[in-house]
Amino acid sequence: MRKLYFIVITILLSVSAQSQDTWDLEKCINYAIKNSVDIKQANLSLEDADIITKLNEQQRLPSLNGSASLQSSFGRSIDAATNEFTTQNTINNSYGLNGGVTIWNGGRLKNNIKQNKIDAEALTEDRGSMIATVTLNVVNAYFEALFARDNYSNVEIQLKSINDQIVQMRKLVAAGSRAQFEIYDLEAQQATNEQQVTIAQNRIDLALLNLKGVMNIDPSTNIILATPPTEQTTYTDLDNVGIEDIYDRVADSRPELRALDLRIQSGEVGIDIAKSAFYPNIGAGFNIGSAYSNRFNRPTGFDQEVVESNVLINGDPATLGVNQTFVIGQERTPYFTQLDQLLSYGFGVQASVPIFNNYQAKGNKQRAILNLENLKINKERYIIDLRNILGQFLTDAKASKRNLEAADKVLQARQIAFDNAQKRYELGAINSFDYISIQDQLNTARTDQIIAKYDYMLKVKVLDFYQGYPVSLN
Repeated sequence: MRKLYFIVITILLSVSAQSQDTWDLEKCINYAIKNSVDIKQANLSLEDADIITKLNEQQRLPSLNGSASLQSSFGRSIDAATNEFTTQNTINNSYGLNGGVTIWNGGRLKNNIKQNKIDAEALTEDRGSMIATVTLNVVNAYFEALFARDNYSNVEIQLKSINDQIVQMRKLVAAGSRAQFEIYDLEAQQATNEQQVTIAQNRIDLALLNLKGVMNIDPSTNIILATPPTEQTTYTDLDNVGIEDIYDRVADSRPELRALDLRIQSGEVGIDIAKSAFYPNIGAGFNIGSAYSNRFNRPTGFDQEVVESNVLINGDPATLGVNQTFVIGQERTPYFTQLDQLLSYGFGVQASVPIFNNYQAKGNKQRAILNLENLKINKERYIIDLRNILGQFLTDAKASKRNLEAADKVLQARQIAFDNAQKRYELGAINSFDYISIQDQLNTARTDQIIAKYDYMLKVKVLDFYQGYPVSLN
């Protein structure tokens, strides 16, 4: 019984340990990337692009097709084997093999393969862009959850502090050194803090739910966020960096820019593909075939006789005799003998020269040129937008740093003021209302400092990420 009890306890502890798994930022990002539906679809698009490339590459090889048929005919018809009219029931069987190969088509096939490979590379960069988007979404959700957790800890400390003060105040009231009404002020503050704890807990639940949604994990999964170190490693020195410095590093690392460059290359190849419609197409083909018919007979014997005809020779009547050979018996030609006797084959080369195609070739070329220009404009627009975004990120990050420095100073000053007020309150120099007011100011300063801290951390991490630096809270 003891052994069974021990096994049950061990299993429960193991399940509890698994359900209380600790998740750091890297683990959350890796899980989100692995389970992202968008990234899974991007992987399928890459596989499809590889298949399209292989299909076009195989177009360089000759085609080969076989055929076979069996047909029964009734009434008047042409015997496929003898090529004669017949009214008898016939059974025909035929076999064929044909093939062809493209010799030259204006470079269309070669450029199609080239364009397919470039498009596949662009899809790879698109996948990298999706990974970057998922990563940023996880970072934002993770920092929101960290803030919610720290904010909850802060309001819990406030609630514990007011509870301790109420206990102490009741002792002072009982001793006659404090008035009863001062307890009411503290109890009112206690109710406010309890409400703040509830709000803070709801904020944690919502933040974790949002993080799970971004990660595409079961909402019922219980996750615990790892506590990041107090000092965070950053790669961007906000005091000594400008927008051009950041953009130069971003331009080398952003998959969106590489994808745009690749699509411009694809557009240039698209023009060459459109030009191929102005050139002739040259191809070659061959065929071989044979047939069988149940009406294809061969003679079994011959006989000769003289056939006389009355003619005039120099005006005088005469009889002319001619020896003619007649078939006196027939038998069905064997199956494989027919296939051998009716075997046929051929080889040919064909060329198609475009003369007039209803503006199709010229129109497609002009559209390809316009598409290339549009792709170049898309890159210009992205660069402009990227510069604006980076400029805003850098400005916000510098402002958040100054805000954090100011919040630290305010918190330090509010803490000193509260410590002094607590001593005066214990000595009876100030009443509970003034004490609570000063404490509220300290609590507000703590909350503002927490907000400023995570806002600064998030914005610097985002700047680091855009420049290709690893995202980590270590």
